[in-house]
Amino acid sequence: MSSPPGPPPGPPGSLSGRALLLGAALVLVISLGAPGATWVLGSSEITWSFFPIGVGFPFLCLLFLNIALRSRRPAWALSPAELATVLAMGLVVAGIPFFMMGYVLAIPTTPYYFASPENQWDRYILPHLPRWPIPSNEGLAMTWFFEGLPFGEPVPWSTLFDAWVMPLFWWFSFIWSLYFACFALVVILRRQWIERERLAYPLMEIPQALLADPDPPTQVPAILRRRLLWLGTALPLSIALWNIAGFFYPFLSQISWDYAVQVGRSFPPLNIRLYFPVVGFMYFANLNISFSIWFFYLVALFEEGVCNRLGLGISEGDAFVVGGFPTTSWQCWGAFVAMVLWGLWMAHDHLGEVWRKARDPGCPVDDSRELLSYRAAVVGLILAVAYLLTWLCKAGLPLPAAALFLAGVLIAYLGITRLVVQAGVYYLTTPMVSQAMTLAVLGSKAIGAPGLVALSLTFSFFGDVQSIFMPAAAHASRLHDTLGLGRRGLCLAIALALGLSFAVSTLYILYMAYDQGASNFRSWFFRVSGGAGVLAFDYAAARIANPTGVQYQKLAYFGAGALAMSVLTFLHYRLPWWPLHPIGLTIVSAWMIRNQAAAIFVAWAAKSILMRLGGIDLYRRAAPFFIGLILGHFLGVGLSFIVDALCFPGNGHPILHG
Repeated sequence: MSSPPGPPPGPPGSLSGRALLLGAALVLVISLGAPGATWVLGSSEITWSFFPIGVGFPFLCLLFLNIALRSRRPAWALSPAELATVLAMGLVVAGIPFFMMGYVLAIPTTPYYFASPENQWDRYILPHLPRWPIPSNEGLAMTWFFEGLPFGEPVPWSTLFDAWVMPLFWWFSFIWSLYFACFALVVILRRQWIERERLAYPLMEIPQALLADPDPPTQVPAILRRRLLWLGTALPLSIALWNIAGFFYPFLSQISWDYAVQVGRSFPPLNIRLYFPVVGFMYFANLNISFSIWFFYLVALFEEGVCNRLGLGISEGDAFVVGGFPTTSWQCWGAFVAMVLWGLWMAHDHLGEVWRKARDPGCPVDDSRELLSYRAAVVGLILAVAYLLTWLCKAGLPLPAAALFLAGVLIAYLGITRLVVQAGVYYLTTPMVSQAMTLAVLGSKAIGAPGLVALSLTFSFFGDVQSIFMPAAAHASRLHDTLGLGRRGLCLAIALALGLSFAVSTLYILYMAYDQGASNFRSWFFRVSGGAGVLAFDYAAARIANPTGVQYQKLAYFGAGALAMSVLTFLHYRLPWWPLHPIGLTIVSAWMIRNQAAAIFVAWAAKSILMRLGGIDLYRRAAPFFIGLILGHFLGVGLSFIVDALCFPGNGHPILHG
């Protein structure tokens, strides 16, 4: 019996309605599931990486369902381009509900509610606070946000509307302008990264393998018929299933994922963490990159310990630099900034072509494969940066401080994106935040009290810099390049995903807050003592009370890192035998790399051995095993999350990150 006809898939590269609907459904899952997973269920964080569980697990479920449709209802099956569109929509919103809206709703809500005689915010913070981006506590709107509405009290819609609508408008206008600036930079640099430098994009190895044309007899992608893939999948999945069984039977001891080895007094501990997706993704990175990351990590560990022993290090920490090495963090930040600037310099020929095309559309430079025309990207970038600077200045930052801070933000986003698409680092933050760099260069005296308060507000969108939009946009651009997605359709899909996620995640978090009280969430963001807002405004108050000048010690370490990066870059490009890639120096101080260093070493060692034994052929034949490690992690953590949601709401079992 013939199958009933399904909806037509559309011409190659077009945006189909069903792909848009499925992508919107994935956006809803992420926007509702990310805050609910940790703040309500107490389960795993599903958006904590650049290819997170909240995207990977639903995508695998959709892929398996699509394989079944190919065999039984071929006309209903999704094309690779449609599946890639759904994936891109999920990736670009992964950081919104948790790392973006979580902070935007945690920090600006804090000052009027948490001000007290003890913290002296009424003296140092409130007089300099701009009113327009801050929700008012009139009618106890912020009190109810943190404590929840009294039992039986009707929702005061008019009060809440008045308190939230204009502040959210101003925050959304800033964030969307920042996102567009990031998107424009991705468009401008796509050809340089993909065609000229041929960066690896390791995180896209999975979708490219799974979305390859299926074998006609079986309708199954070739990768899924490899035994090595399922052997790799079985390893993390079996561990996850064992631990899930332990949720119900406590006598089954949990298999530990993490060990810390203390190497010496005053030295940071050496973390040995069994993290399968890191092993899987780093297998596809260049060997000199993976070697350099763990090598420089050991160097940073040693240097930090020696500085601690001799009292030469930086003792003062910086807000939102979580668990890093204070001294080497500034060195790594210098290397990080130098990496971005050297990368832009090496792209100067390409950037010149982009500028000529933007000025003269008749220029023979071809931009037909880009998601935006070069003129739209360049003009949009200029307008976005102008608006961002205006916003920051109106908030209270002097123009030099606003320009320096915004430059640091864009450098951070560019650097993280390059590290992800070149090195395949699974989850990452910057070694230093731009606020600290602004203070170190200018000093708190020059910035002034209004500027310091405005700077504390910027932690709302640039503090815990994780799961950011720009790497996801770069990955969407890669999918567009390899799978032939229509550029207008993909841009529309991304815009729809972003708008839907911002709306849904904001409304959901506000609903949970007024229902349960945000301070009752399982999150440090909204904590009464030491939450994100308390940390941000205490940071400003301390510097207003005790103003300082230029911080030369920090800048000296910054300069040393930039110089070391420049020397390593010269050696890397001038000496073919040089084994150390300079990229390894940029991130090794971050606590995330401490958690990934052991897994990166395993990936490097495995790939090195395979390449020595069988060359590129054996490397390719073994690749399905490492892809399987990633799939098994996705499936295992996804199943654990479902079990927590069904059987342990509020008492979940977080498994690692991401």
